[in-house]
Amino acid sequence: MQPGPAGANRQRGGTVHGNAPFSTFPTPAPRSMTVLHIAAEMAPLAKVGGLADVVGALPDALAAIGVQSSVLMPLYGGPDGEVAQRAGPLTESASGHVTYGGQTLGYTVFRATDAEGADVYLLHQPEHFGSGGAYFDVGNVPFANADDRFPAFQLCALDWLATALAGTDRQPDVLHLHDHHTGLIPALAAHDGRFAALRDTPTVFTIHSADHQGWAPWHVWEKTGASVPDAHTFQQNGDTLNAMRAALRFADRITTVSPTYAQELQASDEMAHGLADAFRQRAESFSGIVNGVDGADWDPSTDRLLPATYSADDLAGKAETKRAVCAELGLDPSRPLVTFVGRLTREKGAEILKGLVWRLLDETDAAFALLGSGAPEHEDGLRHLDHHAASTGRRDRLSVTLAFDNALAHRLYAAGDLFLMPSRSEPCGLGQLYAMAYGTPPVVHAVGGLRDTVIPWDGREGTGFTFDAFTEDAAAHATRAALAVAADEASYCTLQQNAMAADHSWAASAERYAALYREAVR
Repeated sequence: MQPGPAGANRQRGGTVHGNAPFSTFPTPAPRSMTVLHIAAEMAPLAKVGGLADVVGALPDALAAIGVQSSVLMPLYGGPDGEVAQRAGPLTESASGHVTYGGQTLGYTVFRATDAEGADVYLLHQPEHFGSGGAYFDVGNVPFANADDRFPAFQLCALDWLATALAGTDRQPDVLHLHDHHTGLIPALAAHDGRFAALRDTPTVFTIHSADHQGWAPWHVWEKTGASVPDAHTFQQNGDTLNAMRAALRFADRITTVSPTYAQELQASDEMAHGLADAFRQRAESFSGIVNGVDGADWDPSTDRLLPATYSADDLAGKAETKRAVCAELGLDPSRPLVTFVGRLTREKGAEILKGLVWRLLDETDAAFALLGSGAPEHEDGLRHLDHHAASTGRRDRLSVTLAFDNALAHRLYAAGDLFLMPSRSEPCGLGQLYAMAYGTPPVVHAVGGLRDTVIPWDGREGTGFTFDAFTEDAAAHATRAALAVAADEASYCTLQQNAMAADHSWAASAERYAALYREAVR
């Protein structure tokens, strides 16, 4: 049995006066809707993946259409850490304390204002976020209290909302919650008496990836001290807390980051990692909204990280960028260049990447530039590939950089003739959007948001190339076909222009989110 939206029977906007003449009641000045985004990451303050890019860009896109947004995230490393330094001057906004696991945890919320004017709040809780990064401690070591960090963050966030913001002009109309790190908030806000002031505040929960659901021992939930009806419904296997399942049970609206991924999560328990039934139960409140690209950071005509800027009307700077990048990486600029930027994980297709690139080195005349970091076994595989290429006289055809390097990523999106994205699963994907914006047609596995955003080339229409089966054979076939088009100057020019003309800005997606917020408030 699914819950109705929290506060579904409430009436917003004050008392209704029947039959009174309209002129008796002056129309109040319009007030824009306010939304608070709560997330574990926000670019550029703390970024591990695409979640940070979305939380960094969506508030500004919403502000452009009259929806005022602010963001709350943990202050990793405390007031003297790198996040605080990136945020600039901080002002203490509020402080308080919560009880978690029988201990009293004090917290402080600091306020910063980013360049675009969106309010950014950073929650400092020293026992759980006083050192290290978002998900790993110094030296990439797992936190000893990893299971407790985000439940504690959520309790502190709710206490701040219920005590410092409730009843003020900063109280949000909607809470937009991002991924499992915020998955307990809908249940706690709706049913925990400590946060009664938030009971009528609608919640929108966005799944950026169902691969990570916030699993923890059940005693982690018991540490919150919350009394929530049917709490057992977000247990998994009888003894495990699943924070994403909790959000699916109690959030007013559920979204994910592409229509196809929304369908996949309902259709496949493998894709949903055991939650397909829970997604199907919320089908009427579940939608997919594709991510956009932040034009302030990802525009080849203004990108200061490129050796030369360019536009669809004048691509000379793209050719210059390719020459510069090939010189930087020791590659032959006369060859077609295929680039890859991404995490080296199973989800991103890392298990077929090594064999695929080696095969294409044999079967084509292309050069390859790979940038990424991730699972040790996949990094080791690419190191082996790099050494093998050098020992067989192919040093000028392969470059492997095992790192997270934002500046090099920008250069590779711009320098490539093609962009390779063989993801096993991809909720939305941003790499293919960046590549198209930079005139680098992508070759992608047609799954999730990749299917929604890349239109297969048919000789006249299309923005890239797709393959349906997640196999090395299928990926190699699609890449060879793409290289054949790249060798045909007229066809490739049309394909490039199509890719760069595609509108992947945040504007349309922001409108859809705004409509969803209005629906949740009603």
